[in-house]
Amino acid sequence: MPLAYDVLPGNTSDSTTLRAFLAKIEKQYGKAQRIWCMDRGIPTEEVLAEMRRSEPPVQYLVGTPKGRLNRLEKSLVTKPWHNARPGVKVKLLPQDNELYVFAESHDRIAKERSMRRRKLKWLWARLAELQDMKLARDELLMKLGSAKSKVPAAWRLVDVKVEEGAPASPTASIARSSESCCVVRAAIYCVPTSPIPIR
Repeated sequence: MPLAYDVLPGNTSDSTTLRAFLAKIEKQYGKAQRIWCMDRGIPTEEVLAEMRRSEPPVQYLVGTPKGRLNRLEKSLVTKPWHNARPGVKVKLLPQDNELYVFAESHDRIAKERSMRRRKLKWLWARLAELQDMKLARDELLMKLGSAKSKVPAAWRLVDVKVEEGAPASPTASIARSSESCCVVRAAIYCVPTSPIPIR
């Protein structure tokens, strides 16, 4: 059951809402050592720093921006895995006054793989359709662009080339290395938390 909620205009940026909502909860329920769970687009670095400096400190669990995850990969490689529960294992990385929790879920791997295969199957069928059409090069490129925008994740797994000539014709092949990399990344999540002791 929610403690409180707000109805905001539809064009409100998520990152501008947290500071006011923290103040609202504190005013309504008083100061307390709370733990906030948020999507990665909600807090800014400035607000997170304010949460850590507050009295009592406000703890949080928030998704890590993908760009930062790339920068943490080298440090992550050397950390051991810990079993959180059956099918889920984690790595812990204390850094920059935060504890990063990397989680790998076997169920999530299976779900991501199923979704990717379904989108890839649609894209492969669409490319086959385009091969059978008599299209000018510009028209073919427009249709390929439309397919790419519909399934961008699947498009990254395919190498598509357009042959010269009239009519133009696309050829495609699966980029196996990209598929493997995509499966691994889909299964790993990075969550920074406020500082806590590690045993």
